[in-house]
Amino acid sequence: MKIYKTPKSDQMAELGRQVIPAATMNNWRREVDPHPVYITHGEGARLYDIDGNEFIDYALSHGPAVLGHSNEHLQEALIQQIKRLHTGNVNDLEVAAAGKVIEHIASAELVRFASSGTEANRGALRVARAYTGRDKYVRFNGHYHGGLDHIMGGIVKDPQNPVPVPGEREGDRYSGLTNTLGRFSGAFKECYMIEWNDLPALKWLFETYGEDIAAVIMEPVMVNNFGCRPEPGYLEGVRELCTQYGVVLIFDEVLTGFRIDLKGAQGYFGVTPDMTTLAKGMGAGFPVSSTTGKREIMDTLTRADIIQGGTYSGHPLAMAAVIAAIEEYEKDDGAVYRHIEKMGNALKTGLEQIAEEHGQPLLLQGFPGAWYFSFTKKKKTINHSDGNEGANHKQAGRFAGLLFERGILSGWRMCTSAAHTEKDVNDTLDRANDAMKVLKEEFGSM
Repeated sequence: MKIYKTPKSDQMAELGRQVIPAATMNNWRREVDPHPVYITHGEGARLYDIDGNEFIDYALSHGPAVLGHSNEHLQEALIQQIKRLHTGNVNDLEVAAAGKVIEHIASAELVRFASSGTEANRGALRVARAYTGRDKYVRFNGHYHGGLDHIMGGIVKDPQNPVPVPGEREGDRYSGLTNTLGRFSGAFKECYMIEWNDLPALKWLFETYGEDIAAVIMEPVMVNNFGCRPEPGYLEGVRELCTQYGVVLIFDEVLTGFRIDLKGAQGYFGVTPDMTTLAKGMGAGFPVSSTTGKREIMDTLTRADIIQGGTYSGHPLAMAAVIAAIEEYEKDDGAVYRHIEKMGNALKTGLEQIAEEHGQPLLLQGFPGAWYFSFTKKKKTINHSDGNEGANHKQAGRFAGLLFERGILSGWRMCTSAAHTEKDVNDTLDRANDAMKVLKEEFGSM
């Protein structure tokens, strides 16, 4: 089995370290001396680096590339728009792009575009506070909503006082990754953090602090950690509690939106929040996001009660990307999603069979467009604490590294696109089989 080498990328990284901190634009993983692979071009589900290596891509730019790479319809829309207008102004595509989002996302009655998921989530919380006149919000352990001080990371030391504090919990990879110097010391005082999929915990929180809570923000599937899905009745229960206590329910669909389904996770599960944030798949890889919601809530923006701006919000190229991407998703009654489901399930089934053959405790959770893998003897995990308990993070990290050495880009989450083919999946399984042999040698078997 070919082991990929990246000498030119290593040389480029050495040059990069002279002008870029740690030679990377994103040190979220806090690596001091990373060795990034420098990509030159992509086609379909494959990427190519400056060393001439061909990678099968399951990272998909951290999720956005639902259509894969170099989709012709998306390219043509962007090329034509560059010829027309490519500077940030109020432009003739904004209304059409917003209309596309509203057509498919149930909670979206008004849409305000931005450039990143972090911006969208910040805007949603501000809108929720303005609408309710309350200060606090609820988030969940292991859910990721962007890199802002108040919304990233933290640990809860006392469940009876679920206000997070900075720090790392032993054996908790995510709390380590998200613990940062430079955070404002009082950042976490505006939120509560509890475990997801625990309806009694949320009910107790509302009963105790409900008058102070403006919003609940959550990933409707834990695509950033462990791939946990909502337990039966959980989303419905949260919806009911938020309605009862006058709390704005926000679904962070930055990753699930237009990836799990054309109608997002809210359409997939049949539970409509009050607000939704979108990014990634909405523009199929172009930098665009949106804060959306029910008209009466979003009218705080209509009246200019609050400020939400950005030079690149509604950028004409982003609007062209949104329209073109959703047009592709709509074709043949959502054929894109049927294909992603077929390829994603084939990948999952194959990986599980290979893991079983080699005695490796691989657990894949999420949905066909985004499988998160961990190594644990559990057959299912329901939230972050449950996922952490008994998980072998060292083994998971080693597996991701072995896949990379064999030309598979994934990280700990494997996203499938409309461009992945049966050959891509079969090639992946061949390489994963070789990686599993190494895992068995290094970690033994169950």
